[in-house]
Amino acid sequence: MATQVPKIIADIHESSFVIQALHGMKADVVEKTISPGDYVVGEGFAVERKTFRDFVNSIFKKRLFEQLERLRKAYARCCLIVEGDIGYGLAGLTNPLVFWGALAHITAEWNIPVVFTTNEEQTAQFLFSLAKRLQTEKTTAVEAVYKPKRFSLTDHQRFAVQGLPTVGPKSVDKLLNKFGSVRRVFLAKEYELRRVEGFGEKRAREISQFLDKQFLIGIMGTKSEKKCLN
Repeated sequence: MATQVPKIIADIHESSFVIQALHGMKADVVEKTISPGDYVVGEGFAVERKTFRDFVNSIFKKRLFEQLERLRKAYARCCLIVEGDIGYGLAGLTNPLVFWGALAHITAEWNIPVVFTTNEEQTAQFLFSLAKRLQTEKTTAVEAVYKPKRFSLTDHQRFAVQGLPTVGPKSVDKLLNKFGSVRRVFLAKEYELRRVEGFGEKRAREISQFLDKQFLIGIMGTKSEKKCLN
């Protein structure tokens, strides 16, 4: 019996190197507009791909959690690919815990698998393998979803507060209900945060330190971080 050729839908803005590598593995690649997500590899299964630089920048620009929240709402299953030399990238960060904290948040709060690849070739190999695993003769409905951003004010408020360390979908409403507004959450003293249900001394201190930490020059702060992200 002939081996089934996996079908992969790739966003038109995705890396041409990844798409070329997929073609090289004889995948059936269809390029079209996808939002959210970058690839659809199975029935109701989407993949978000980020380079290390984009991943870190999206944390600081408050885009990461918004993008993944939209992905979860649009598809039954999803995963995140972080591509690049993670060791080299982390060596250039002033506070690597920002990176690991975001991954912990994604894993613990949303249960989204995270896959690390070194380059586009490995990314393509994983996408091909995942698509082949998910697609069988009985399940071949690989369809992309396009959902423009339509967020209410409440959605934007939640996304803003979820940018704080240790704050996920389950705890964001506790903070907003307690303090009444995003501004009030950000102005809350450490002792006030400790009074919120589920926020102990350690958690309150971590949020307080994050809000008070001096912002350094540049996107990520230091020259070494700039070098790492360029």
